This record gives sequence, C-alpha cells and structure tokens, in this order.
Amino acid sequence: MTESDETPNRIIAAAERLFAEGGEDATSLRAITRAAAVNVAAVHYHFGGRDELLRAVLDRKLAPLNARRLDLLADAIAVHDPAVPLDAVLRAFLRPDLELIAELRGSGQVAFCRFMGRAYSQPGPAVAGFMQRQFEPVAARLYPLLRRAIPAVPAAELLVRMRLVVAVITGLFAGATPPGEPGPLDTDDIDEQLDRLVAFLAPGLAAPASLSHTIGGSG
Repeated sequence: MTESDETPNRIIAAAERLFAEGGEDATSLRAITRAAAVNVAAVHYHFGGRDELLRAVLDRKLAPLNARRLDLLADAIAVHDPAVPLDAVLRAFLRPDLELIAELRGSGQVAFCRFMGRAYSQPGPAVAGFMQRQFEPVAARLYPLLRRAIPAVPAAELLVRMRLVVAVITGLFAGATPPGEPGPLDTDDIDEQLDRLVAFLAPGLAAPASLSHTIGGSG
C-alpha cells in the first residue's frame, strides 16, 4: 500500500472509531487528526472536511449494504416475476441489515453499529438528507414491488408503514449487543431473525387501511 493510499485509510479508521465513541456532534476534526496522526490539510485534501469525512465513513458501510439489497431484490424478481410475494420482498430488504449487524458485532464494532442506528434515527446536520439519498435507488425498486404485492394499501399509507419497518431496523442497530449477549431477536441465526421479523412486519404492512385513513385520503 502506498503512502497516498494509507493516509485516507488511516483517517477513515480513526474517524470511524471516534464517531462511534462520541457521536457526530462531539467529534471534532482536531480529535480525528490527532488520532490519525495527520494534519488538517490531509483531511481536506482527501475528503474536503469533517462533514464530508463523516459521510465517507457512513458510505463505507451503506454503499455495500444497499448494493446487497438491490442484488437480493433482483434475485427475488428473477425467481417470482411478475409478482414477488410480500414475504420475499421483506426478506430481500431486511437480510442485508441483519448481515451487517452480525458483521459489526462479530468484529467488535458494536459501538459503530449503535452509531449507525443513531445516524438513521437522529441524523445531525452533516448527514441530514445523506441517508435518504443513499436509500433512493433501493426505494425506486422496492416500492413498485410492495405496491404489486399489497395493492389494497394506498401509496401514502405504504410509505408510513415502511417508515415503521425502517424504525424497527434502526432500533436493532442502535440496540446492538456484544457477542454472547442476547439481543431483541433472541438469536444470532440470521435466518431465524428473518423469520421472526417477517412474521411480525408482514401482517402490519398488509393490514387493510383504516377507515379514518381512507376517509382522510379521499378528501
């Protein structure tokens, strides 16, 4: 590895650890440069600044996560086309999150896992909008599949329900436990976790829209 490659990797590693420990607001550029043994100019040269560095740290996990999600959704379409069942859509959508949580827990990065949960649920100024932009390619493929799988649920209601699904996943990130300690899904087996989540979430997504929602939506 050349010096030009090693420096940004060292900065990313230091930033990842400090953001996980202190959060977005409490982590200064000065603290990151001290931990990475670089000067401020190096951060600006490679990333542009502290906020851009934070987004790069998150993107290092989010980009593969969403790429995996798109691949699994494509696989589900190939198997079930033209209509992918709701449980298959959910399994393709949820599995990458469970895989990433397991990876972070297994590698001793529980603090970063929890930081990702906070970044989703309580994004600061540096990542406001960033998480949404990362999700847009997935949403473009996901929502047509959901509309086809549960056509009786109005589009606006479906958006609300999917926000609740994301809130559940966010909670799993934010509440990640160290290896060996039981988590909210009470198992480390990803297939069993998926079974439990899908059994819980699918009925809520597919439930008939409430009368009050239907009346309100018709006005």
